[in-house]
Amino acid sequence: MPARHPALGVAGLYPSLHLNLGECYRKLGDFDLAREHLQRAEAGIGALGDDEYGQLIKSGLDRLARQLTSE
Repeated sequence: MPARHPALGVAGLYPSLHLNLGECYRKLGDFDLAREHLQRAEAGIGALGDDEYGQLIKSGLDRLARQLTSE
């Protein structure tokens, strides 16, 4: 059986899902729900690899956190 990339596991997709939901709620002005999804994404960040995909999601989470700090 071929080895799987860690980011391709289901757990590795949750941070991206919650990042996207958080960004949508931020754009809608619901900052509490945006923060909730940011926290959920951060809780699952350990499932991400230290590769381009993982770095992309982590930088998106950092950006969302900064945006929510200013709200």
